[in-house]
Formats: sequence, C-alpha cells, structure tokens
Amino acid sequence: MPDSEPLNLPPGEDIVIDYHQLEQVLPQLTGLVATEGNVFKAKFPDQNSWVYNVCDPDMAKHILVTNYKNYKKGVGIKQINVLLGRGIIVSEGELWKRQRKMMQPLFSHKLLTQQLPLMTHCADKLIASWDNNIRAGKPINLTESMSQTALDFILHALFSEDLERIIAETGENPFLMVTDDSARDLLFARRFRQLTHLVSDMMQRRRAENRQPFDLLTMVMNATEKRSGEAMPEKLQIDEILTMIIAGHETTASVLNWTWYLLTQHTDIEQQVLAESQQYMPLDSEPSMADIGQLKFTEQVLDESMRLYPPVWVLTRQALADDHYKGTDIPAGTDILIPPYLMHRNVAYWPDPEVFDPQRFSPENKAKHHIGAYLPFAIGPRRCIGDSMAIQEMAVHISRIIQKIHFELVPGQTVELEPLVNLRPKQDIFLHATYR
Repeated sequence: MPDSEPLNLPPGEDIVIDYHQLEQVLPQLTGLVATEGNVFKAKFPDQNSWVYNVCDPDMAKHILVTNYKNYKKGVGIKQINVLLGRGIIVSEGELWKRQRKMMQPLFSHKLLTQQLPLMTHCADKLIASWDNNIRAGKPINLTESMSQTALDFILHALFSEDLERIIAETGENPFLMVTDDSARDLLFARRFRQLTHLVSDMMQRRRAENRQPFDLLTMVMNATEKRSGEAMPEKLQIDEILTMIIAGHETTASVLNWTWYLLTQHTDIEQQVLAESQQYMPLDSEPSMADIGQLKFTEQVLDESMRLYPPVWVLTRQALADDHYKGTDIPAGTDILIPPYLMHRNVAYWPDPEVFDPQRFSPENKAKHHIGAYLPFAIGPRRCIGDSMAIQEMAVHISRIIQKIHFELVPGQTVELEPLVNLRPKQDIFLHATYR
C-alpha cells in the first residue's frame, strides 16, 4: 500500500498481547471483543507489527475462502513445523496444493467403510478397560480415556497389523508418548520426530515383504500425483503420517472429552442419543454405513459440542500481499487470528451462546448458518481433510458406549479450560460409570 496514503486500520492502538502465552490469550480476547468489537488489532510486547483479531464471520470468510490464496499460516507455525515437518497442515503454496490433491482420495467412502469395524472394536475395547473400575465403583478418568482410545484408533487405522508387530517385538507402544506427554513444546517435538525412523523402517519392511494391507500407511505410500504419476518423496510421506497421528488423535480426543462432559449435564439429551443408538446401532450386529447415516441427532450433539468447545480454538493466517476488506486495510505481512471459540459465541449468530442446544444443528437450522460463523474444522480449501472420518469415528464411539454405560460427573470438580494448541480441560475430568 502506498506510504503516502493513510491506512484504515481496525481499533486497538494501545493493545498489547503476548500471543506466545497461549493460555492467557483467550481470556484477553474474550474481554477485548466485548469492548473493541469483532475486529481489532494488537501488538506483541516486543514487536511493532500488528496482529488482527477477527471474530467477524464475513471477514473470516473473506480470509479463509474468498481470498484464501493471499494468506498463509501465521502465528505459531514455526513451532508446528518442527513437530510436523512439511505435512499438509503446515505446507504452503504449490507443495500444499500437490499434497492436498494426493491426500484427499485417502478419506474415501471405501476407507470409511473399511474402518467401521475398527471403530466399533475401539469403543468395545475401551468399555472393557473400564470394567474393574465400574465394578469397584471407582471413577473413570474421562480425559485420559478419550486420549487413549483416539490414539488407539488412528494408530490401527494407519498401521493395522504392523502396530501389533512393533508392540510384540519391542514390548511397548512407542507412540504412547502422544498421550503420556500433553505438552506440545520443542522438547516434545524433538522426541516425536524421532518416530520418523520407526515409520521409515515400517515402510521399508512392507516393500521388502511386498505387503500392502488396506490401511492409511499403504494409501500414503501409493499416493501419486494425477498428471505426472509421481509418488511423494519418502520424507513427505513420513511427514503426512506423523501429521495424521497428531491431528487424528488430538481433535477426536478433545471433542469426545467435552461431548461426554456435556451429556452428563443434560440427561434429556443423553436419553435422545441413547434412543437413537438403540434404534439404529444395535449392539448384537455390526453396523453398516447406512446405519451410521441414521445417527442424525448424535451428529447434531457432536456439532453443538464442537461449537462450545472447538478442538482448535484459534486459526492463524498471515497476509502475503496487501488486501482490503470493507473499509479495513490489511497490509502484507499482517498476522491474523481467527478464534472459533469466540466466533461460536457471537450472539448475532448464536442466540444464548452458552446454552448446549443440539437443535441449532437440525437440518432446517443448519441451512441458515453463516459459513464463517461455525468453523471447528476451518473452512475453505484448507478445511480439515479428515473431518468425515473424525465425525464417523466419534458417532460410532458415542452410540456404542452410551448403550452400555451411564456416566455421572464426579461432584466437586472444577472444570476449567486450557486453551493451548487444542482446547483441553486444565484438570482431567472424572466420571462415575455404571452399566445400564
């Protein structure tokens, strides 16, 4: 933008926010939206450049959909790069476009159908792991359990028979560090990246033995660029595998944690989910994809849970070139934060936003939603590539478990948010569980 022309910037001239201290950012933004409006700027303590904080659905749509080519990932992306390499979550430009096209076919109807028995198995396995606690009347650590079952599913979806072989040969599951260590700092990133050798060995062994089990690892190894027929370099394949471990685990674990917590607070909604599950997902038979498609209310519950507690509470972008939106200038290099947690509480789009009401996502109500007002998986071309698998996995999990188990919140707990990379409870949530 020409230096001679004064820029039209959003309010916030004197606001300073240390965006590196993620846990403190959400409370600050919550207060500032109330005083400054849905679009305002702020500065890092030690920088002069502005960060735009966008809680306006129209502007979010402009940045994430309409003019998405002018924006790349923003604040915090360097730390994620260390963790995920050049996986699809962090890659940019032509590399991202190429990877996205090769990865998209992985999450097909065929894959979702093939993974359905695994989804039911993981739910049943989790119930069995609770048996001693249930019979002894001991509380269940919900947060820990959701983390473990989400990791269990994504690892078997990725590696199938090879996961059990690794555990048998080494006497442990080397991927458990994902659940054992909740930090996502540089130390964790370095430890996690050491798993690249394990994945590489697994791939080489499959090639040597000419094995191609139908799982995500095989699909990544066989993915090719449509025009050239070229496969991904092995380093990129490994980056995508590690990306799926983190993304497939963290999102699902977070949503299931908050969904069960909400259901313990709303027994009428729990009963509706139970009735639907009993009708369409009987425990004495393997469910089909058609059965899953009947879990309409269960999906509404998951949608509403993600509205209140979006697994990724903030999205970041950075302007590549000057942009302008409805009277607001966005200079090149401007970092932008779009917090779904606050967007999902915008009273202009969500009346009584703190109320848990799955009817917001009934077909007739969902059709009226503003595209930019609800973005638990982001929106636009960079929308989460595995969202369909995540929704199906969570719906199967809920419908399978709710028919066998009734949960009640252990009294006296303080449930607080820990808004780091994902939206977690600050303290693990504990539930009493009884068999129905």
